[in-house]
Parts: sequence; C-alpha cells; structure tokens
Amino acid sequence: MEKLLKNDSGFGADRIRKEFEDTYTDNKGIIRWMNNQQIPFDDMLADFRTLELIDENVQLTSNMVREAENDDFWKGYFRNAV
Repeated sequence: MEKLLKNDSGFGADRIRKEFEDTYTDNKGIIRWMNNQQIPFDDMLADFRTLELIDENVQLTSNMVREAENDDFWKGYFRNAV
C-alpha cells in the first residue's frame, strides 16, 4: 500500500521515489535532474526529504543554489534584453 503524504506536489510516495530515481547529486552535494541538470523545485525537495531520500542540509543547500542560479539567469536575460 502506498504511503499517503501531505505535500505540495500532490504525488504519492511511490511516484516521489520514482522521480528521485531521475536525479543525481553533483560534486557540490546539490540534487539535480539527470535530463536537464536543473535543481528540483522546493516542493519536490521537501517530498524527497519527507521520505528520507535526502537530508535537511541537502534540501536547504539545493534550494539556495537553485535560487541563486535563477537570479543569475534573470540578470543575464534582462541585461541582454535591453
């Protein structure tokens, strides 16, 4: 029987574990998707942590790096748009 979770992604435990199979940890300890090297959104990272697939430090660090990478992207986008 699938473990029911209260979460933002709306996925059950089996689906979250399946999604986790499509990630890897880079050399800085950041969780990334294999298909595009992006960091999962915070709701998915929270689900990974709920199922103890990652620890709090990995979750927090991955979130901070994703936000910094997003900021860098938008700075470059707007710099090139003018």
